[in-house]
Amino acid sequence: MSVVARQSIKYSIVGYFSTLVGIVSTVFLYPEDLDFAGKLQFVFQTAMLILPVVALGIMHANVRFFPRMSQNDTQQDLFKFSVVFILGNFLLGLVLLSIAVLIFPRITATDFWDFSPFILSVALLLSLIQLASKYISIKKRIVVPNIFENLFPKLGMVAAFVFFFYEKMTETNAIWIFVVFFVVAIIGMFFYLNRLEKITKKVDFKFLKQDNFGKELMTYSLYTFLGSMGSVIALNIDTYMIGEMLTFQEVSIYNTSLNLVRMITVPALGVYTISAPIIAGYIAENNMVDLKALHHKTSLYLFIIGVVLFGLVAVGIEDLFALMTNGDKLMRGIPVLYIMGFALLFDLATGFNGYIISNSKYFKFNNTTTVALAFLTITTNLIFLFWFKMGIVGVSIATATSLTTYNLIKIYFNYKKFGVHPFSWKFVQVIGVLLVVLAVGYFLPNTSYKFINLCYKPMVAFVIFASANYGFKIIPLKDVLPKSLFK
Repeated sequence: MSVVARQSIKYSIVGYFSTLVGIVSTVFLYPEDLDFAGKLQFVFQTAMLILPVVALGIMHANVRFFPRMSQNDTQQDLFKFSVVFILGNFLLGLVLLSIAVLIFPRITATDFWDFSPFILSVALLLSLIQLASKYISIKKRIVVPNIFENLFPKLGMVAAFVFFFYEKMTETNAIWIFVVFFVVAIIGMFFYLNRLEKITKKVDFKFLKQDNFGKELMTYSLYTFLGSMGSVIALNIDTYMIGEMLTFQEVSIYNTSLNLVRMITVPALGVYTISAPIIAGYIAENNMVDLKALHHKTSLYLFIIGVVLFGLVAVGIEDLFALMTNGDKLMRGIPVLYIMGFALLFDLATGFNGYIISNSKYFKFNNTTTVALAFLTITTNLIFLFWFKMGIVGVSIATATSLTTYNLIKIYFNYKKFGVHPFSWKFVQVIGVLLVVLAVGYFLPNTSYKFINLCYKPMVAFVIFASANYGFKIIPLKDVLPKSLFK
């Protein structure tokens, strides 16, 4: 766990700095023009929806087949083929989109079409960025890729907004500045990769013909694409549907609450990224004992961290919105924070369930199931938007329902096939403490100063969490803090 812990901590530091950039811009910048902020978010989230179609799962194949390819020193050949594959697939997608527009001219009346130059550019660049990130993660290096993959988009969004709102740049030019940040990110990513492992000029795709490997590669990539598509739809279709069916202002309100609560998942991103090759190794060796131990420990720790962060955000959210420009409008997103918060907490509690399945011989089940998840997410969103007319609250209920259903299926499958599950009685204790924190936060008195309320309520919540951990001994501090502190 030492390598996992070190890289995860550094990854989390970068992740929280990225989150800090997002929070500061959300509090002080984006409320100045919720409409344009919503457009930027619409471009990015829609590009995330398209990304799996562009990549078709090829980036995950670099992790899955790395042990085999490295035996023959052909791992770079697979990486280079992946780059060519993504570029070729993107061009094919442009051709198919052009044909679709000719057959269905109404596509040109959608918001997607209006912003398609930006959306498609970001989708292609993100595909290449994530490919490089996956390849670098094999070397247990995830911090620098995290900077390019997660921090740069936020910085690009801030830059685009500043040029638009303060420098009076046109919307089109401002959004192109956002796209430029992805160009810089991909250049930086490949430069870093070349420093870790000198990229040769040799291009040789003969490995595709050996032992029918090309067919195996495409089969795995296709099923992984189905899995990625379902997952991406579940997490990103909400912003797209709000933008198309409601307003860009609603997109901004929804994402403000969602982004604040999503910060609870930052530590998980680092743990999952660095653990993926380790999980693949345990599966290949049929080492269920170590897999179960890693699963239990990471699930509990990530859940506890998520609960603490969610509790701190929940008790202070109303006072935070009260201090912000257009805070009265942003208050409409508080139910979104609670609904998605509990769904994401359950997602953290399930640990790396999906990674266990996708790195095993049952990977087809994981990926096929997410197709059903995609249909469920789209259907429930349409029901809550058109039938119940619940707006952004309905969208959050639909997304949370789909995500929770998917996680329940994965828990059951892993228990039946591998005999592993992430839960213990300590989860019940943690949930109990969270409920106490939320109840105390609700009844804490308000002063006449919102800023003081914003500071002291989370402090009280943190004291409750710390006291509960000390009393129930949920997590020994020696396991999570630097050992030098205890010398």
